[in-house]
Amino acid sequence: MSDHPNSYESQPPSPEQGATMKSKSKPVLLGIAAVAVVALIAGGSFAFFSGYNPFGDPKPNYAQTPSQSDVMDFSGLSADMHLSGAPLTASAEAGETSPEILRFIGSTTSILTRVDDYDQPAWTVSVPHQDIDTGKTEPLDEALDPDASDDTSDDEEKLAGTPTACRVSGGAVQCGDRAVALSDGSVTTAESKADVDPDPASSRVPLDIDDAGAVTGPDDQTYDGLNLAPEAHASMIAGPQVGETGPWVVSDGQTLAAVDSDSVLWTQDLDPSAAEVTGLGDKRVTPSWTAVDGVLIIGTSGGVKGLDLSTGDQLWAVSAPADGFAVAGSQLRIQHEGAVSSFDFTDSSDDDSVTADKGFDESISALPAPKLPSEDDIRNAKLEVPPACADLTMAEGAKQAFADGKTAEGDYGSSIAINDVTTSVATPKPMVAIDFVCYPGGNWVTDSVGVYDQKLNLVTSIEPWSEDSDFQQLADFNRSIVSAVDLTGPYMTATVSNIAVYGDEDYNAAERTGEVELRFAWAKGGYEPQDVLFTVGGETVRVPEVEEVQKFVDAAAKGDDGTAGAMATDEVMRDLDTVIGDASANPPLTYRNLALQDGTEVDTCELIGVVGEEYGDYTMSNGVGLMEGIGGFGADAFKAGDVICGLKGPGETIDPDDEYSWYAAHLLLKGNEAGAVKVYSVSSYTG
Repeated sequence: MSDHPNSYESQPPSPEQGATMKSKSKPVLLGIAAVAVVALIAGGSFAFFSGYNPFGDPKPNYAQTPSQSDVMDFSGLSADMHLSGAPLTASAEAGETSPEILRFIGSTTSILTRVDDYDQPAWTVSVPHQDIDTGKTEPLDEALDPDASDDTSDDEEKLAGTPTACRVSGGAVQCGDRAVALSDGSVTTAESKADVDPDPASSRVPLDIDDAGAVTGPDDQTYDGLNLAPEAHASMIAGPQVGETGPWVVSDGQTLAAVDSDSVLWTQDLDPSAAEVTGLGDKRVTPSWTAVDGVLIIGTSGGVKGLDLSTGDQLWAVSAPADGFAVAGSQLRIQHEGAVSSFDFTDSSDDDSVTADKGFDESISALPAPKLPSEDDIRNAKLEVPPACADLTMAEGAKQAFADGKTAEGDYGSSIAINDVTTSVATPKPMVAIDFVCYPGGNWVTDSVGVYDQKLNLVTSIEPWSEDSDFQQLADFNRSIVSAVDLTGPYMTATVSNIAVYGDEDYNAAERTGEVELRFAWAKGGYEPQDVLFTVGGETVRVPEVEEVQKFVDAAAKGDDGTAGAMATDEVMRDLDTVIGDASANPPLTYRNLALQDGTEVDTCELIGVVGEEYGDYTMSNGVGLMEGIGGFGADAFKAGDVICGLKGPGETIDPDDEYSWYAAHLLLKGNEAGAVKVYSVSSYTG
């Protein structure tokens, strides 16, 4: 377990393909490569995307016990992983193949895995939760002390943030601003965010619970004897009706009740495990319970059962250890540790209950699980550390020896500590990601991530603060902290906090309020940057591509104000030709012919960092300062999350190693999630 308060345990990777089929009379064992996962708290989901029923006749009978049909083997999954039935809107055309999605929700991320009609995995993608509070930066001595905290606290085991709502749109699953292609799992940025249900735990039903726990119906009637925890209740329309008269089911994780518009139909106390297995009691999560054909399906740690909606009587039960479950189409899926068992409602049992058979036959060999070093081995290994971290700490030699996760102290007390370890066997090849705390001495400390193969050879490094980083010109990453790393399939996500932005103070111990999610995709034997998403001042921001900002500069220089005006405020376009200084000059001096003359190039763009004083001196993250103080006309409103671009005039050379190299002109842009260009200030040195 990490000592870092902003980090979490390793994320679940993608299961690799492979299956061994058995006869229909016994469950089918699917051999899938082992998966490494984090503590997963709420339930995960599986769903069909269209009305097409691949199982055909006979139709499912939800009032009778389903029979077991197969078992998928996820033998590397963590014991506290949960599967959930959070719904996905169906919109695929009936003629398309109906994919199925298994969704596992963890402490900081959801994992979507598509399985085909033969229950073989096709792809796996991770979707980080929204609104994760990474907490405060830990003190330097704690960050460098591997023995500071070895225990996992209760808080670390709980759900962090809000699981992102996912919806099907055409040929993709859209989760927040990510679009995951149904065909191959490739991830792209969606044009707009998917609608998010503000109350995911409850369908739109006319029930309310006041502060005292009293349940109120659509006509403000109360239900005598029914009292629920107001902050934990979840409710659902129980059946196909529009919901005006009920019945409705409602629960707070301790009590389960069915009501209609007039009265309580029945109540019963829930097994204490029902809240966790079904996803009740946490309003950020859509429960896995399902009401279909007059049957309410709900789960506990001992299995899943079907209740008569009108009476609450038990109709059937599937006895099986359960960490999570999901119902979709004719299938009930129950997950426990490394097994996901399927039960088919089209093949009903005459018994009132059945007991699940894990179906693992030792005579049939599953795919061997690739071996990775243990965390203890990693913390006591000789490792090639990321290059910028080695330079910063003046580490000598090709490899550094670690003992209990820390190198021996060098000059000035410098050292390198292993903060967190993330492993994955479902990446393009087995990988280990190590978050290092790099301490050169004094009051400076920053994080680097090294990605290693099975033999702990360094494959690639993630060091956004280094001079050679692809992200170096996007923000002030110095002294940044890696809050989380996820390795899933061909994708890697690194969440980084403690980034200096406008409004922060300019001294080492000052609070740094910016965060960023760096996304990578595996290509050519390494991880290449795919997306950068900042969170600043409560808003999400992408820095526009330099090429997009260049389109504004070129249009303004050529007098194409129609094109330029679509990428700038009205104030900028109005004032571009305002005469500056001597009006008798020929041509007159204006911001257009001074800062945006033909041949001007956009050299770099980044978030506005720390500004000592309004219109004061400013140095870009590449080390080149502004000749004119930051600002200009229209700059009165700049705020955290806005973007600054340095301009290079015709024939000018910008050299970060030359102390006399300056940006004579710059632009300020409004920050936005789409990374769209919206210039609100043009400034230039006037001599």
